Amino acid sequence: MSSLGPIQKIFLTSGIAITAFFVLVGILSLKILAPEIRNEVKNHLISVRDIKKTQIQNFFSERYGDVNILSKNPIIIKSLPRFSEAYKAGGFDDPQYKQVKSDYDYLFIHFLTQHGYKNIYLVDGEGNIVYGVKSDDYLGKNLKHEEYSSTVFGEVFREGLTNLKFSDLTWNDKTKDYMCLGACPVYDPSNTLLGVVIVEIPYYRLDAILSQTGGLGKTGEIYIVGSDKLMRSKSRFLKQNTILNLKIDTEATEDALRGNTYVRSVKDYRKIPVLSAYTPLNGLRDVNWVLLVEKDETEIFYPFIILKSSLFVAAVVIIILSVVYLYFTLRERPVKNVPQRIIS
Repeated sequence: MSSLGPIQKIFLTSGIAITAFFVLVGILSLKILAPEIRNEVKNHLISVRDIKKTQIQNFFSERYGDVNILSKNPIIIKSLPRFSEAYKAGGFDDPQYKQVKSDYDYLFIHFLTQHGYKNIYLVDGEGNIVYGVKSDDYLGKNLKHEEYSSTVFGEVFREGLTNLKFSDLTWNDKTKDYMCLGACPVYDPSNTLLGVVIVEIPYYRLDAILSQTGGLGKTGEIYIVGSDKLMRSKSRFLKQNTILNLKIDTEATEDALRGNTYVRSVKDYRKIPVLSAYTPLNGLRDVNWVLLVEKDETEIFYPFIILKSSLFVAAVVIIILSVVYLYFTLRERPVKNVPQRIIS
């Protein structure tokens, strides 16, 4: 730098100092602020996970209570044997059956609307579906018959003869939608078994809880996985249907199915690094589900990626300007005339 003038030296030194400052600020920002941002996101994911867990558990707990209370309702106890007798006497088109339906139909419609069910069925002790609020292909079928005994309806009916029973999420080919079924035995005042009441819970009630991703940004996602590692919910990112179709075989899923509650960095089912907060959904009857709340690492650290890029660009610009300035300054600098010695 001995060939540089004072101004050039100052400019070059300032450029180096400013560049070093930007680089150091960037490094310190990433080291100091990045963990704080990560912890903030981590705590938010844990909060969302715990809130959603409580909402889902409360939702099913309320459904268990609804079905249990419904099975003991005097209207159910009085109407089930009447529907069964009328059906056996002449079928659904018989005047006797139509009269029973007229007597009770509006009450069942009220139950259906009040609790948000898709349908309510009454099944007698012989396995005949003798009533449904909404008429469908199951009406009149016998759930003890070989054709239907192995279906989800047949399974919940068998269990429902003695205990409160809920099915896993399943596809209803008749309604072309996903559902859960709940069943409970119905007894008369003398404790004689009359049959089973079965309710159909539509998937959209569960989806309404999972689809609320406010505060999770563009990449936040909430989803449920069953013990078979198949998704019990819709993917936020995949267009195809993922319910009971997409297998989620990730470290987070494995750990949650082992009964652990934690938050950690893993690769999700898209093979993308995410911060995942997961937990088992304890307290659900007859199913083993886990809940996962995740957010992409790239979105979490996006502000620092932008900061790092901006600092790099600023440093490069300062260096280029310094080099260009020095180049033209030195190029235009006049060469001093050295006086020649006169040899005498």
